[in-house]
Formats: sequence, structure tokens, C-alpha cells
Amino acid sequence: MDGANISGVNNIMQSLNKLHHLKLVSLSNCSMNSINERLRDLNFASLTFMDIGSNMFDNINIPEWFFRIPNLRELHMKECGLTGTIPSSVRNASSLQFLDLSYNGGISGDMPRGFGDLCNLQSLYLDGTFMGKSLEDFKDAFSGCIKRNLNVLSFGVSSLQGPLPDWLCEFRNLAILDLSSNYFYSSIPTSIGRLSRLQELWLYRSALNGSIPESLGRLSGLQVLDLSDNNLNGCIPASIGRLSAHLANLTSLMFLTLNHLVLNISTDTIPGFQPFQIHLSYCHVGQKFPVWLANQVNLESLDISNARIKDSMPDWFWNITNNLYFLDLSNNEISGRLPQSLKCQTEEVNLGIFLSSNCFEGSVPYFPQNIYALDLSNNSLSGIIPPDLAYFGGTRPQLNSLSLSSNNLTGGIPNSLCNLVDLVLLDLSNNHLEGAIPNCWNNLTSLGYLIWANNSLAGEVPNSLISSSRSLEVLHLSNNQLYGEFPSFLKKCTFMTTLALDHNNLSGGIPNWVGKTMTSLMILTLKENKFTSNLPLLSNLTSLHFLDISHNLFVGGIPQSYGSLMGMINVNTNGGARFSSYTKEGLIIKIFVYTKGRELQFGVTLSSLKFIDLSANNLSGQIPKEMVNLVGLQNLDLSCNNLSGEIPEDIGRMQSLESLNLSRNELIGSIPLGLSTLHFLESLNLSYNNLSGKIPYASQLTTFNDPSIYANNLNLCGAPLDKNCASDEPPSASHDQENDDDEDGPTIWSYIGLMLGFVFGFWIVWGILLFKNKWRHIYFIFLDHTFDMMHVKIVVTIHRIKRALL
Repeated sequence: MDGANISGVNNIMQSLNKLHHLKLVSLSNCSMNSINERLRDLNFASLTFMDIGSNMFDNINIPEWFFRIPNLRELHMKECGLTGTIPSSVRNASSLQFLDLSYNGGISGDMPRGFGDLCNLQSLYLDGTFMGKSLEDFKDAFSGCIKRNLNVLSFGVSSLQGPLPDWLCEFRNLAILDLSSNYFYSSIPTSIGRLSRLQELWLYRSALNGSIPESLGRLSGLQVLDLSDNNLNGCIPASIGRLSAHLANLTSLMFLTLNHLVLNISTDTIPGFQPFQIHLSYCHVGQKFPVWLANQVNLESLDISNARIKDSMPDWFWNITNNLYFLDLSNNEISGRLPQSLKCQTEEVNLGIFLSSNCFEGSVPYFPQNIYALDLSNNSLSGIIPPDLAYFGGTRPQLNSLSLSSNNLTGGIPNSLCNLVDLVLLDLSNNHLEGAIPNCWNNLTSLGYLIWANNSLAGEVPNSLISSSRSLEVLHLSNNQLYGEFPSFLKKCTFMTTLALDHNNLSGGIPNWVGKTMTSLMILTLKENKFTSNLPLLSNLTSLHFLDISHNLFVGGIPQSYGSLMGMINVNTNGGARFSSYTKEGLIIKIFVYTKGRELQFGVTLSSLKFIDLSANNLSGQIPKEMVNLVGLQNLDLSCNNLSGEIPEDIGRMQSLESLNLSRNELIGSIPLGLSTLHFLESLNLSYNNLSGKIPYASQLTTFNDPSIYANNLNLCGAPLDKNCASDEPPSASHDQENDDDEDGPTIWSYIGLMLGFVFGFWIVWGILLFKNKWRHIYFIFLDHTFDMMHVKIVVTIHRIKRALL
């Protein structure tokens, strides 16, 4: 009943228990959320197969009655949400040959010692269970007769720790050993060579270190060897590398996956194996192209990317690719001309070809209909893109990823590319393409990543891209010669994360719907166009973390809502720029960014850069005080505008700022003291304003000793400027001379002047009071009133203090 929805049935096992002759029960993926943990009067006497996998029970323990079914041979309980320990009744399952408990992360505790008594067990899957334990914790449980017949042990993705123990090699009949995706932090034990019947060894991504033991070469029956994504180092042992003693015995190898190793296979060596898959990514195979590959006639998948090859492509290579469905030679320095057509005899499987970052020459080759990904980027291809490149005689092409970027291609974009109706990614950037963009994209409803930057394309952005509006995530058209208004079809691009239209000739205003409908935007750059009108309101773009609309003709003030952009408030959030669905290692969007006084190209790190550049426009008004709320912002450039008012007093709250440019505006007032508390600030420019007062030369600001960052602020003073502030100026020479003269001259006249002044002032006051009767009365009344008022206040205050103390 696999796949049947029986989520509302709670007594399914009780009902099945009444069927005495039942031999097989399969209830996988049935949306069951409960099962009987206890079952009385067990009647499953004939049952040999039970599968309840891919359900999601509500944190129940493993029902112990499963292990009391007398003739049960296979028990499948994969990914069920089981928790707790394996019950001790497992020792009773003497007939059990297959047990799958994988991906039940709640299973923990100790493995019962009776587990080792399962003498007939042949296949055991414990992946994703017993999280964080050590293999040494299972030594006793695996010490019984379970060693006798076990031929499959899979214990991957369990965060296991500690070294690989030697007792694993006591399972002499083991054919498959999977310990991948763990944290052993140890070397591969030499005892591995004692597993003489081993056919598959999976140890990838397990934090292994050290070198590969020579004893591995004794596993003559080995068909699968995957040691990739570890910290293994050094050369493949000499006896293996030259195939002189041990690897020569591995004639059964069908899948070989290694990386980050030195593979010294001599040019005159012919391996005795004929694998279907050879993956040697990041291995050092030598500067010469591996000649020993010429003998490989069964190859279906070949990856020798990042292998430090600096050689020309031999002519024989394209003869061994007829059976390939995956080819990756990227990130080497392989030269030569590509064939006119990439052929593949088989049409039953999809083909992926990755030849990027080499030195290939020639024209863009024709490709077979069944190819799904073709990456020829970063080579030296030249000529035009053939106009009939994507015609397949009426059959539907399967290509969904095409990258021809960073070559020397010329001419225009052919209309035939519009026939690639399954296309998801089209990257033609960094070439010399010119002319108008064809307006024929109506049938490409899956187009997600459109990257045509750094060419000489002209004309308007075609509205036929509206068919892709629901799937389009990246539109990168930077550095072309496009003109016209802001593309209207973008209104429906609700999933777009990156919009780069910078360095073109686009004009007009930015419609208000940008901040209302394009709510997924993370990266928006419109730099160096001719956009006018007011800045767009973007408060609904909660994921926006990169905004560059500099070098345009925008007017008006900076909206207060720019201070509420959540993508720049949250310090730890990342987004945009990196996509991994349709490329081998992930698509990286690259954009040139002017920051810290220089232009840099950002790729991977663009996803975490929090950036605002509104410079070189005609903006006016004050800097909104709400901008200081952007505590995650790293770069703020408002230079070359007409901004007025003061620098926000609370700018010290923007603790993530690394670059701040407010130059060439009309700002007034003093430099806030909080600016000196921005400890990550590396670049600062406040020149050509009307700032005044003393520079708060303290803390972080003491690292900026270049006075040009404060230039043309006539009323600024203090370090690092040469202009001292008035309070800091020493007494002048003339003033000192006067003081010296006073000290040297006689002082009698000073005393005489003081005495005459005192006498004269005294008799003016008291003489008037003596002869003016009315004034005398007023004066003494004033004194009496003052005395009474002070007396009352003293008494009241004393009374209040006494009450407070009581």
C-alpha cells in the first residue's frame, strides 16, 4: 500500500495482525503518524518482510514487538521519526537479514550487546542515527557472530567522532562499507587491507587526514572508491601511483573519486582497470595531459578539473568522449582548438560539458540535442555565435544552462537561442557582442538567470522577456549601450533577486511599483544611467542589502524609509549573488563596486556586502536621521549632491560602517563625536562642505592622518589640519610683551586707581541712600523681604528632610 494516505488510521497493525498467512507488509510513505508500540497476541507467524519507511511518527520508540516476529527477514524503518534506544529484544530477531533504521535522528543511547547475536544479518543501515557518538562505543555490540555474515554496513551522516577502529576489519565478508560524512579526524588504518571482499568503500567528507595506506591496493575486488572531500595529503603511495604493485590489482574499479592528492602515474603506464567514472578534481595529475586516459574505453563520467594541467589537448581525447554523459576539464590551462561539433553517441541520458577557465581556441562548437549544460566560459573562443546553433530539426532541445562568457565573441545574439525553450541560465557576458537584443523570448518561460553584461549591446530591453517574468531571478545587463525607460515587464518579476542595469543610457523615472512588487530584490544597481525624478520608495524591499543608483540625475530628498531597509539593519543576514541550482559549482554574479576610494569587483562576497551609493546626483535636503538605523551598513556614499543640514548626531550607531563619503555637499555644523567610535571605518571623506568646529580627533579618527579628507571646510580646525582652534592657540607675542612691561613697571598707580574707584563707588551708593529718603525706604524693604523669603525656604527645606528621614 506504498503511497496510500492512511494518516487517519490508528489500528492498522492490529488489523493486519489478524491475517495469519500474511508474508509481506509494505506501508512506506503512507503519511502514518502513529503505530502500535505494543501488540498483544502476536500472529505474524508467516511475515518475512515489513516496510514502514518514509512515514513521520510522532517521536515514538522503536516497537519492541517487531523483533519478536519469528520469521522476519527484512525490516525497513528508514526516516520514520523514531526515537530512543534500540530495544534489547533485538537479540530475538535471529532470522533478520536486512535492517534499515537510517535517518531517524532521535535514535540514541547505547547499542544493546545482544545486537551482536544477529548471526544472519547481512545488511545494516544506521545512517543519520546515534548522532555524535564514537565507533568505539559500538565495539561490544559488534563483537558477536554478527561479524560472520554482514556484508553491508552503512553508517554515514551521523557526525561520528574518534578514529577509525581496527575492529571494523574483522568483518571479513564485508562488501560495502559507507562511513561518509562524519568527523573522524584520523587516518585510514592500514588494517583496511584485510577486508579482502570489499567492493565499495565510501569515506568521502569524513575529516580524514594523513596519507592513503599502501594496503588499500590489496583490495582486488574493489569496484567503488570514494575518498573525496577529506584532508588527505601527499602523493598516492609510489606503489599505487606507478601501478607497479597494488593499484594494478584493482582491475575491478568502476568508480574512482579522489581529490587534493598528487597522482604520479607515469606516461608509459596503462592501467588495468576500465572504470565508468573517474573523478580527480583538485588532484595534481601533472602538467601534461594524462596520457593513460587514452586506454579508458568505458568512461561515462570524467572530472579532472583544477588538476594543474598545462598542456595542449591531444587529438585522441575526443575519441573517448563518445560514451560520456559528464565531462569536466574546467580550471586548468589546457589549450588547443575545440572540435566543430561536440558529439555524443548516446541520446538516452543528458549530457553535461564543463570546459571553462582554460585556453581553448576556435569557434563556438555545435552541441548535441541531449546536452543539458554547456560551459565554455573564460576561454579564447572567437568569431560569432552560429546563427543555427540551436536548431535541432524540429526536436525539442534539452539545454537548460549555456555559458559563453569571457571569450572574444563578436557579432550579435542570434535569434536561434530563443529556440532553447528549456533554458534556465544564459550567460553571454564579457564578450564583444553588439547590436540589438532579439525580441523573441516569448517561449522561454523557465528563464531564471540572464547575464549579458560587459558587451556593446544597444537598443531597448525587449518586452518579450515578460514570458520569463515569473521565473526570472537575475537580470544582469551592466555595461552596455542600452537605452529607453525602465523595463515595464519587471513589474511581474516578483522572484527577482538581482537587477543590474548600471553603465547604460537608460532614462526616465523609476516607477513606484519597484518597491511594491519586486519584493525579493536583494541587489539593485542602476549606476551611471540618465534616470531622473525622485528616488524610488523601497521600504517593502526587506531583503535589499545592495543599492547603487549613483551617477544619475535624481532630484529631491532621500526618503526617510531608506532608514528601514531590513537587509541593511540585520548584521548577520546574507543573500543574493550566489546560485547553485543550474551550474556545477554555483553561479557567482560579479559586479564592480566603488568603495573605500577604489573600484573593486565583488563576486562571492557580494552576498554579504551591505552597501548604499547615492552619489553624483542632484539630491537635496537633509540626511534623514533614520539612516543611522542601518546598523549593518558597511558602505555609505552620499557625495557629490546638494545635501544640507548637519551630519546626524547619532551616526555612531552605524557600527558596521567601513566606508563613509559625504564629500562635495553643503553640510554644516560640527563633526559628531560618534564618528570617532566607528571602529571598522577604513575610508572617510568629508571634504568640500561647510563643516565647522574642532575635529573630534580621537579613537578611530586618529587613524586618518590625511588632511585632504577635511579639505575645503573653511571653519574646521584641529588635527590633522594645520589650523589650530582658538581655545588651543598660545598667547600672542604682543600680549606677552605687555605683561612683561606691566611686571617691570611700578605697581603703585594700580593700587591708587583701585582705592579711588572703591571710594567713588561707595559714596555714590550710600550718598544717594543718605539724602534720598524714598530710595532708602525701598532699599531696606527689599532687604527685609529677601531675608524673610530665604528664612521660609530654609525652614520648609529642613521640614521636608525630616519627613523624608522619618
